[in-house]
Amino acid sequence: MNKQRLLAGTLAFTIVVGSTAVSGVNAYAATQGNGKEEVVYIMTDANGSTENVNVVNIFGKGNITDYGGYSSVKMLNTNDSINKNGDTITFSTDKDKVYYQGTMENVQIPWNITFTYTLDGKTIKPEELAGKSGALKINIKIEKNGRCTNDFYDSYALQAALTLDTDKCKNIQADGATLANVGSDKQISYTILPGKGLDAQISADVTDFEMDAVSINGVKLNLNVDIDDEELMDKVREITDAAKSINDGASAVSEGSSTLKEAGGSLADGVKTLDSGVADMDSGINSLNTGVLAMQEGLNTLNSKSGDLTGGSAQMYSALKTLQSELANVSMSTEQLSQLTESSAAIKSGIADIYSGAEALKQSIAYDNYKAAMKGNGLDIDQLSAGNTQAINTLGTQLQSLNAALVQIKQIPGYETNEALVKQAAELEAQIDSLTTIVTLLNGNNAAIMGTEQYYNAVYAGADELVNGIAKLQENYDAFDKAIVNLADSLINLSVNVSKLGAAVTQLTESYGQLDGGINEYTDGVAAIVAAYSQIADGTGSLVSGSKALAAGSDTLKQGTADMYSGITSLDDGAKQLNDGTKEFYEQTDGMDTKIEDTVNEMLDSISGGDSEIVSFVSDKNTDVKAVQFVIKTAAIQKQEVTTDTTDTAKKLNFWQKLLKLFGIYKE
Repeated sequence: MNKQRLLAGTLAFTIVVGSTAVSGVNAYAATQGNGKEEVVYIMTDANGSTENVNVVNIFGKGNITDYGGYSSVKMLNTNDSINKNGDTITFSTDKDKVYYQGTMENVQIPWNITFTYTLDGKTIKPEELAGKSGALKINIKIEKNGRCTNDFYDSYALQAALTLDTDKCKNIQADGATLANVGSDKQISYTILPGKGLDAQISADVTDFEMDAVSINGVKLNLNVDIDDEELMDKVREITDAAKSINDGASAVSEGSSTLKEAGGSLADGVKTLDSGVADMDSGINSLNTGVLAMQEGLNTLNSKSGDLTGGSAQMYSALKTLQSELANVSMSTEQLSQLTESSAAIKSGIADIYSGAEALKQSIAYDNYKAAMKGNGLDIDQLSAGNTQAINTLGTQLQSLNAALVQIKQIPGYETNEALVKQAAELEAQIDSLTTIVTLLNGNNAAIMGTEQYYNAVYAGADELVNGIAKLQENYDAFDKAIVNLADSLINLSVNVSKLGAAVTQLTESYGQLDGGINEYTDGVAAIVAAYSQIADGTGSLVSGSKALAAGSDTLKQGTADMYSGITSLDDGAKQLNDGTKEFYEQTDGMDTKIEDTVNEMLDSISGGDSEIVSFVSDKNTDVKAVQFVIKTAAIQKQEVTTDTTDTAKKLNFWQKLLKLFGIYKE
């Protein structure tokens, strides 16, 4: 089992290096000295049937003679002329590395590759599959091509890779494959050892199906070795799992716990300051509640006088109507006229008193006065809000540190079975929950302060409208009072025409009817303010209760923070002890990586140094061949796109663009 894993790992590494040509990266990174290299590019349809074969031959500078049964040849990275005479190709170049392409016709590749597709249990052609939905199965079969006379099938390893879009493909199953997430795609890879072939099935539930090209890469691998890697793998696990990972993790935990300890001390001091501020706030809120209750009593008194005002106004209006109806039969005396002017003056004075009271009420409910009163009782609301915000930010930083430390502990190998680490992680999680509760509490306190300000401002705006209405009432009544006085003077000093006087009284009565309605609206407004202010009184009562709960919670927080700091101190001591132990373990195993590297190098040398000779794929006349690599790519399954017939200026392609275009992966 260990032997198979080592060979598969070596193969995967080799093929990943070889597959870089598919993505457009330089695949020819190791041409040194004399000899040639061949990279065989094979394009197939979506069923795996070969469509075209192109070989890129790589040489150093000089006079080159090469052999191959090509239908056409061309230089890829130089402008040197190239000659083809039958299967003999010649050219001369001064370039240190030169590439030329040869196209082969009717050539047999070493592998028979077959892709078949079924959708909802029925076989379907790949060109009909694009855009379809349902239960899809893809069967992949790779066998030896008996018509190919060379031994590449038995000496070369393959890696086949295909990619499925997980937005279009769900419930992906691929037994025997390696599955990896690449962004939103699922990459499915099969490693095929020399001479083994592949018979695999991939299933998925697909919607509007499309699939990129499948890439298959082949490189030489010598399997004529007998490797016993049991001891080697034990050393690898010892080095990678125990020494490096644990030591690095313990060092990170030790550093993080030291930082956490320092921050925990700052947090404990900050919570003490917060507890003191909350106590001051509670005292100020109690004072506020007392003031609000006193204001409520004053408003109730003002509202109780509204009946006197409306009653007097009603009497005045009734007197005017009586005067209007009885004017022809009444002999107005000086005493009666004096009573009329005195009543009007009393109403005028009452309106002035109401205006003064409303103005005083307006000033008493201003939010700035509320803040000043709170500050006079020892609570600066602005400073409290700023302190809350600062505490929230500080706690947020501490939460980040605690979460980072928790992640570091859980990433330590063997964490789940280490009781000390599990206990430390549980303590950190409890501390994180506690700090999160504190942040929520502080945010709620700030929200309460902001809500109080908004409520005061709303009531203040209503009081301002009331004062303006009373001022207008006062202005109108002044004019009315002057009319009363003028009327009385006219009755006393002049002999008034009764009919004209009747008309004037009628007009006066109608005007006073409007004034009487305004007075009733004013008293209704006073009653509405009293009702609204009672809500403020109820709110301050709730605020008192909430403040006491906040003060109690602050005391609990203060004690919890002290306990947390004690736990952090214990955690820091334990982390230092853990770090000392892992450091000692790492020092004891130091140097074993060299032994592992030497052993791996010896094994890889054994694998890559087989007796089989590297031979040319294109012609057995080519005797000095350093490497042969196969890059196979199928056609993609894609929906047809509507194209617009346009005429573009031809672009001059560089060497790598030409090479990618050769393989069908360059997009202009």
